[in-house]
Amino acid sequence: MIIKRAAKKTGGTIMKLKSKPEIRYALWQAYKRKCAVCGEPIEYTNLHVDHILAESLEKDPKELSEVLKRYKLTNNFDINSLYNLRPACSYCNIQKSNHESPEEITYRLLRKAKNKVKDIERGIKQFKEDAAYALKVEAMRSSIAKGELKLEEYIDQVNNFITDYGHDYIEIDDNFTSTRLIKQHSVMLAGNLPTLNDPQGNCLFTFNSFYIRGVQVSLSHKEILQVLYKGFKTPFKLLMRPYIVDKLHENSFLIQIGGCRFNLNAIETNHLCDVIDKFIYEYLNALKKIEKILQSEEFIPVNDEKLKYKLIKVNKSIWKLMLKFAQEHDNYHGEGYWHIFDSSGRNMLKIYNNFPTDRYNSGFHCFIHSLVEDPHSWEPSNDVWLVWWYIGEGEEFGVRTYWTVQQTYNWLTNEFIPFVLYEFNKPFKKQKLFLKEKVSFKEYVEQNNIQDVFYRESNRFYNRNKIKTGGDLLNLIESLQLHYSVTNQIFFDKEAIYKIYDSLVYILDICPSPDYYYTCCKLDLKETESRKDLKSQILEKKKLEKYGKIYGGSLDILFRTILINIELSIQTINKDEIEKITKMLEPFIEEYNMFKLVEVYSK
Repeated sequence: MIIKRAAKKTGGTIMKLKSKPEIRYALWQAYKRKCAVCGEPIEYTNLHVDHILAESLEKDPKELSEVLKRYKLTNNFDINSLYNLRPACSYCNIQKSNHESPEEITYRLLRKAKNKVKDIERGIKQFKEDAAYALKVEAMRSSIAKGELKLEEYIDQVNNFITDYGHDYIEIDDNFTSTRLIKQHSVMLAGNLPTLNDPQGNCLFTFNSFYIRGVQVSLSHKEILQVLYKGFKTPFKLLMRPYIVDKLHENSFLIQIGGCRFNLNAIETNHLCDVIDKFIYEYLNALKKIEKILQSEEFIPVNDEKLKYKLIKVNKSIWKLMLKFAQEHDNYHGEGYWHIFDSSGRNMLKIYNNFPTDRYNSGFHCFIHSLVEDPHSWEPSNDVWLVWWYIGEGEEFGVRTYWTVQQTYNWLTNEFIPFVLYEFNKPFKKQKLFLKEKVSFKEYVEQNNIQDVFYRESNRFYNRNKIKTGGDLLNLIESLQLHYSVTNQIFFDKEAIYKIYDSLVYILDICPSPDYYYTCCKLDLKETESRKDLKSQILEKKKLEKYGKIYGGSLDILFRTILINIELSIQTINKDEIEKITKMLEPFIEEYNMFKLVEVYSK
């Protein structure tokens, strides 16, 4: 479908499509309030609506025909249609002016504009409905002021405008966006989920309450994670959600979202929480999907950067050797095993093949650059972080193509860094008659602990199936204990709360010599030296435990007692016992992983 130019005569002039307020607003919302080229956020007052193919082409039919043919567009393609409009920041708009962008960018913008048309049309419809409502209400207010309309009649007419959004859930996915439209009677949420092309989503609430009919509130990626996630799936009457500011009385709640504060009744508040929970569930899954594709679950993303992850920290001298090695093994200077670098540019490793080989396809496989941890520190570090950087759109990930974060980490630590150190150290071993023989690479790796030359942040994500040893289990329990020691309050169901007690009882069963005194003191139990009596007291305490809102301090104490008794079992605990313990603690591991996911992506 091609949308023809909509023109409107206003005071002897023609209002162009891109100048219409409903077009501008809908276009801005459809592109997540960001510039279509650079991806930076745009304030509505600074929004430019730009033509992808220059509007001036209409003056030259021959050139227009050539351009349409180049981009495989039909001859009746309308330069002034939604298919050729994009939101732009002032910088990108001025840079382009009347000049055509590079072909690959223009192709992408045209493709994206085509995919956005339905979103824009929905936005236009909503804008017109809201405008009609506002004009009608203003007209009624004027009639009241003139005495032409009674207040009771005004309220009745306003109520007629309050339509039920119904109960609906719509998924809209394409190559560029992943959108969710969630309706729950008095609340509607239109949200963009994170994707590989744009890992920072956003959402727009529209309310249909009597007092705030048509009010729209938008939230950014950070606001979604910092505000909407907290209290996720908790009963709204517990007031554990930060956007529910207060309970005014049994049927009225004070809500604050974004910069707006308003009242909702209990039913409307329940609608709001239901909508938010559905969206947050999808939003977190979208982030986890990105991490699964990139294999980045165990790595820390760089703050305020799109798809960059810290791999390892190394001394600057080692980084310089790595760059020197890459310079000496440029892809264009040889065909050896290590000639896999594009040495152009500075302070960056670019793994690249000009032609396909037995190991790799042609093209770029990875970009790694360095990052100074704190350039403003009083004591500057001699170390730098090596950062994995995703620069493409829609690449296929794999060993032969574009490497994931985990693949890059494995290559750096198992292959590249060991070989660079070996190559520049040139170690030899003494032989008879004072002769020297070069140490092989395999021998060098066996004789040196390469792991000591780099540092990696850990404890961000725990895969229960990878907890295999007593040491692994201790690290897990220590992380959980530390996490809950600084947690104010959290919500768990009865089954989860019972499992932590069951895990402690099980550990006391397998522990050769439990710490009775410590366990009794921490859990406020009657002091005993009997394993049977201690277990009995813990099970009694379990029965008294209320589920729902629980304070982190209570979990902290439970994990401390688990930790001390695991330490006493470290020499005897086996894989089956470790698996059983981690299975019982699974709800707490999942909550920890989710908390860390939100924490690192909301900075």
